[in-house]
Amino acid sequence: MPWKEYEFKGQTVYVRVLQTGKPIVHRGRVELRYKLGARKSYRASPDGLTDIDGATVEDSEMGGSAGGAAAASAALRETPTTPADAETIVVYTDGACSGNPGPAGIGVLMQRPEETVEISEFLGSGTNNIAELAAILRGLETLRDDESDRLIHLYTDSGWSLGVLIGGWKAKANLDLIGQIRERMAKFPRLELLKIRGHSGQEGNEEADRLATQATRREATTPTRVRPKRR
Repeated sequence: MPWKEYEFKGQTVYVRVLQTGKPIVHRGRVELRYKLGARKSYRASPDGLTDIDGATVEDSEMGGSAGGAAAASAALRETPTTPADAETIVVYTDGACSGNPGPAGIGVLMQRPEETVEISEFLGSGTNNIAELAAILRGLETLRDDESDRLIHLYTDSGWSLGVLIGGWKAKANLDLIGQIRERMAKFPRLELLKIRGHSGQEGNEEADRLATQATRREATTPTRVRPKRR
């Protein structure tokens, strides 16, 4: 299917359309990309689109759609396409579950240039997949709207979560939660979701795991902790 230029939140984007030029709406969302040749898609409400009688390009010119082995490879990317700099926001998320389903909790460690945010939240009864997705959502919700133009690297050790969010995998459950995450992702065009190896000694991931496990074992939410970043 081709792509057509539309205006979205003050900028020109490419939206997947029918041959007639009408946006394809799936479960209330359209698929859009922020520049020609981009391979990463976002889901957004069609209500935010303005028809500017823009150009139409074929899928081959756009770069094709991520799918199959290529999609899996992209979903499991460990190295960001844009390296972190002094202003990059780095987020580590993890979910924990005692039994599946069972008591579940999430951990989020957010590192801004000026501060570190720690979240340890009890979800109640849930599955491991719910906990992993909920942790990603909470990480995205912790970002401020005025950070929409910032480079953001969000790491998770859940390959399944990355698959259903950006790898083109078809989810049969937790669709509402996945939709909420995609809607939030669309607000941060420079966001990258990245795979990190769990329990590999990486400090940020280990801390997110500790926060998630703490919430699950205590079956309690700890007040969010914000502390100045160490210089």
